[in-house]
Parts: sequence; C-alpha cells; structure tokens
Amino acid sequence: MKSIQHQYDALAAPPAETVSNKVIAILAALVAVGYALLVSYLDPALPWPVSFSRAEPWTLVFLNLVPVLILHVALLIATRRLVLSCWLTVLALGALYFINYVKLKELATPLLPDDFRFLKAIGVNYTFFAQYLASSRLQLLFATGVLAITLLLYRERPIGSIKGGIRWGAAALTIILWSTLVQGSAPWKTVYYPGQLQFEPWAPRDSAARTGLIANMILLHWELRSGSGLPPSIDASIQQLRNYDLISPRPIAPTRTPLPDIIVVQSESLFDVSRLKGIDADVMPALRAAASRGWSGELQVPTFGGGTIRTEFEFLTALPLAALPQLRYPYLQLPRGEIPSIARELRSNGYRTLAIHPNGGAFWNRNHAFRALGFDRFLDADAFGGAERYGWYVSDASLVDRIIAEMRDDDQPQMIMAISIQNHGPYESVPLPEAVDARFLQTSLDAPAAHALETYMTLVRASDQAFARLLEFVETRQRDTILLVYGDHLPALNPVYAQLGFRDERRPEEQPVPWLLVDNRSRESRVQNGPAWLLPTLLIEKTRLATSQYFSVLTDLGFAEAESRVPFDVLKVLAQVQFAGRLEDCVANDPI
Repeated sequence: MKSIQHQYDALAAPPAETVSNKVIAILAALVAVGYALLVSYLDPALPWPVSFSRAEPWTLVFLNLVPVLILHVALLIATRRLVLSCWLTVLALGALYFINYVKLKELATPLLPDDFRFLKAIGVNYTFFAQYLASSRLQLLFATGVLAITLLLYRERPIGSIKGGIRWGAAALTIILWSTLVQGSAPWKTVYYPGQLQFEPWAPRDSAARTGLIANMILLHWELRSGSGLPPSIDASIQQLRNYDLISPRPIAPTRTPLPDIIVVQSESLFDVSRLKGIDADVMPALRAAASRGWSGELQVPTFGGGTIRTEFEFLTALPLAALPQLRYPYLQLPRGEIPSIARELRSNGYRTLAIHPNGGAFWNRNHAFRALGFDRFLDADAFGGAERYGWYVSDASLVDRIIAEMRDDDQPQMIMAISIQNHGPYESVPLPEAVDARFLQTSLDAPAAHALETYMTLVRASDQAFARLLEFVETRQRDTILLVYGDHLPALNPVYAQLGFRDERRPEEQPVPWLLVDNRSRESRVQNGPAWLLPTLLIEKTRLATSQYFSVLTDLGFAEAESRVPFDVLKVLAQVQFAGRLEDCVANDPI
C-alpha cells in the first residue's frame, strides 16, 4: 500500500507529469493483465493454465475482458482510487461467476442477460435465492468483511490527475463506450465477430462454453434485442395461415351444460423418478391410480430445473416459447396490459378466475402478470400466514386446503389456477419434519446425490398424499368439476442425472413431466403426449367453450396431433401473429 501511495504522490505532483504518464501506463497494463488472468481462471471456456501456443483462445479472453475494463475505468473515474476500483471490479467479477456456477449446477443453464431483471426487485428475490448460498450467519460475516475492506480502501488518497476536464472527458468517453457496447453499435459488431463464429443463441450453455460467459451474454443480448418476435411480413404470414385454413370463421358448438368448475394445479418439479435407471419406486401412487379413470400422459415443457413461469406462461397463453425467442422470462417482458389467455377465454364464458401461489406476488412479477392474463383475483403468500410448511416452503397440503376453501357452490362457474412451491430445491439441505425415507434407493449414487434424490422423493410422496385428498374432493363433489394437474419442469438434480441416466437414454433437458386430467362426470381413460402450450386445449375440449380464433384453431388441431398436422414453422407464425395482437383482426378481412 505504501508503494502505491508513493506512486499517487508522484501522480499528484505537478513537476513530474512525464513520470506520472509512465506510471499510469504501467499500472494500466498491470491491471489489464491481472484482469485477463482472473477472467481466464474463472471462466472454463478460456485458457488456463496460461498458454500462448495459440492466439485464438486469447482473442476470446479479450472479448470477455472488454466489459471488465470499461467497468474498472468507470469505477476509477467515480472513486479516483485505483486499489478501491480494482477491489470493486473483482467483487463484481466474483459475484458474476459465482452466480453463474450456482445456476449451471442447479439449472444446467448459464447466466443470461435477462437474469439481471431480478435486480429490479432484489429485496423480494433475495430470500428465495439465498437458500442456494451459505448459512445466513456466513452471509452476514461475508457482507461485513466486504464492507469493512471497502471502507478501509476508501481511505486511499485520490489520484490527483483525475480531476476537472480530464475526469469529465474520461467519464463521457466511458459512457459512450458502454452504451454503444450495449446497443451493439459500430465498431463493436466487428470487434466481437470472432465470438459470433462460435455463438449459438438457441444453445446458450454450449455457446458460453465456447465463447466465455461475458462474451456470450453480450452476443445473446444483441440477438434478443434484434428480434421483435414478429414474422418479417405480417401480410405474407397471414396468407401462409390462410393456406393452412388457420384463420377462418369457426362454427360455434354448444357448450357443456352446466359449465364445470375447473381446478388447475401446476405442481412444482413434479417428475416420475421411475424414468431414471435403477429406480423402481412409485412415489405418486394416487396420481398414477387416478390416471386409469382420466386423461393423462407426458408433457414436454420449455424449461429445465427451474424457470417455472416459462411452463406457466405456455399453459396460460397457449403460446410456444420456441416461437418467441425474445421471451426468456415472459412475466418480466409482457408487452401489453392485456394478454390473451385461457383465463380470459374462461372469463368471457362467465367464469370467475382465481390464481393462488403461496410465494411472494412480486416474485416473477406475478402481481402484474396475472392481472394482464385476466385473473379476477390473485392470492399470494400473504394469504398463507401461519400455514404449515413442508421443506423450505408452504406445503402442498396447505395449498389444497386453500383450494377447497375457495371452491363455491353458487351458479357461476369458477376456475382456480394453483401453483405449488413445496417441492422446490435445493434438495441437499431441505428441512423436513421427519427423517428422509431412504428405503426406495438401492443405487450406486454417491452420498450427496443419494440424499438429494431421497429428499426429493420424500417431498413428492407428501405432494401425492395432498393431491389424493384433492382428487377425493373433486370426485365426490355434487357440482361438475374438472381437475388438471401437471409438472412445470424436472427437479434440479443434475448429479443424480449424471450418475444414473435415464431409461430412454435421452438427455435430462429432453425428459417430459406427467400430466393428469380428471372429470368427475366421466370415467373415460385416454393417454396422450404433447407440449405444455397445447395443454389448455384439453380444457376447451372438455367444456366445449366458445373461444377466440387462436384457441379454437389449436383445439381443432388437437393436443397430441397439432404438430404432426401442421408444420411447426406455420404454428410458429400463428403464435407470433397472436402474440402481436393481430390474429382476430385477420379472420374475415383482407391482410393488414
């Protein structure tokens, strides 16, 4: 510190401008090299140990280093303290790569540009994410240490030459560099061209493994900014839909009388563990037994290990996210105040609509999203004060209690959408009220993976017992009632998947989740497999509702047959026009 202070004294001394410039150049070079080595060490895609045998890896180091240097310069200009700005930059890098490590471990997905949207409500989101960190005591100790070091470094003497016009000019240049980098303006597209050669926006994990984390986020940000989600030509798209008879007036069929009440349960991380090699346990016997007297099958979902709202959005809107690549976190990116959804379709047919989720309503922006999607009411964690917890969160038993309490027997039909949270990980340290049931496992899993799987299976068994009570309630109800239960994604059990594998030899990201529909006025059994975005068509088929053009088209195509009857490229255009709010205007009119 003394030697650095001596350098600053030299920088501040007017007679030694030449020496100061040399010192600045040397320090800048040392700082840049230090950051290059740190980024190379932290990022698995970059060369480490250091080797200069090939130039290509160091090109990627440079592409990942550019934003780091801009951040450092911005902090240096703001604080005028070299060591403090280095410390803050290193903290930011450490946080970035640590969060990326946790996300890869739990969700098998790298950090993405849209993840920074969580910073807008960090107070709401921190409690949820803190469970993936160390104990609260260690978190407090770490935060105290960081604050103490930061305050100590703030005592560092400011660099005398960073002042006045030089400071303001450097600040303006830094802002220009950062803003043009974020916008992807010239010359950055040329600078990042080597990274674009290895960049694949549809496979962010593989892309990050080739380009590096920071370069991948920049390139993905540019990619998502460039697309509006709409087809290039609305006129051509409408004609394409007409060729497949996808926009034309549909006859209105008589609706079911009386209209049934509808309960939808999106079950957190619900997954059939018997799909794993070596696991023969049945941890959801009630749901499996109910499948013999209802509709059931396998559901392809658009997310893995997390990202619940992606499946939730597909179910509610019947829009495939594959057709809207700009929507990474749809509830955080809603373009309008009103979004077409199955809830709106039901409400237009006289239904009361209620959403229930025993977590904070601000998390995932559900408070706003559920209003936009057409729900009359939304009950969040505030409605579950004092409710029983099972694991980290409010139990599925408490959720079922609330569903039953909200069901009314008046003349107006109702739809309840309940989103559970009980079975959310991390599973390594879930606080269960009883010992984990290990009797099902006879595998070669290592101890941590075995414990995580055993914990997950114990959670699912508790969910199944809660659903058994809900099934009994539905089947003994006097009023016509439909119950639909489906999983949102696989649990984040990556070590288990890596060690056991799946019976069908497919990758974890390709595995389906179960779904079940029970109608208390029908014992028809049906087994069908399909995607989550077509699942609401089953409710329309059961109720025979008069629906808007989009939902009518999808129901005509069928849950399991739509993608075989019409090319997905055409369905993609249909979804894009619907998302743009243009479909209803095109039904009986000339192309717009």
